[in-house]
Amino acid sequence: MERPLKPIPAITLDQSLRSPRYAQVFTVLRDWILQGVYAPGTRLPSESELCDIFSVSRITVRSAVEMLEQEGMVQRIQGRGTYVNADLPTVPSRGDLSELVRRLRQLDSKSALADVVIREETADDMTARDLQIPAGEQVTHVSYVRTRDGEPLGVTEIYIPSSLKVTLTEDDLHGPAPTLLQDKGFEILGAHQLIGAALADSQIASQLKIPVGSPVVRVRLLVLELTSRPIELLLAYYRADQYMHHVFLAASRPAAPTPGVPA
Repeated sequence: MERPLKPIPAITLDQSLRSPRYAQVFTVLRDWILQGVYAPGTRLPSESELCDIFSVSRITVRSAVEMLEQEGMVQRIQGRGTYVNADLPTVPSRGDLSELVRRLRQLDSKSALADVVIREETADDMTARDLQIPAGEQVTHVSYVRTRDGEPLGVTEIYIPSSLKVTLTEDDLHGPAPTLLQDKGFEILGAHQLIGAALADSQIASQLKIPVGSPVVRVRLLVLELTSRPIELLLAYYRADQYMHHVFLAASRPAAPTPGVPA
């Protein structure tokens, strides 16, 4: 079975939390499965490997895996290990950040940035929840309008916890990485990208020079560091008449028979 793309780093559990250690291990493993770190059909690390990753006992690991099994997320196969169930309906499709880099470079070469603002501010409730920081904590807020031939294409808002002590300039917005923090040396586990439809409010409509209530494409990117903690939130709104998302879907093909083995 396929293994994760990257080795999973050791995790230090928060001793200040009231929840039992097995519940914390369960939460992290569940998040990894839902984020696609362990895809459907993938074997989880062995009990001893999980003990090393979390620095916990086998009893703690077994209790966490039992909780995953009770939720229908994994199944244990005697003598083979624990596998993520193949029919999980909530697991996102797995993408590749390198493909996002390619798309952003292509977009960056054909457009320019305008009205760039970088400031410190208090996170609103929704931003604080997404970044898993206390309400009222400070964040670095980056905003800009992307233009082509002087016409606005999209509006982007980026939020980063100020506690990370990252200094940003306008030059950082043209970096080669898909996230600002990856360019700053942070190790990235991955990101959740959601693309959907929305209607332009008065602020977005003014920035994009379209009527209020016009359809826009909303892109949300939540970047996670190696411990699965959210560290960067990007919200972008593009004019619906200027946005196209091209994906090639490969057809699945039956596996070639093994020589000497009947089909």
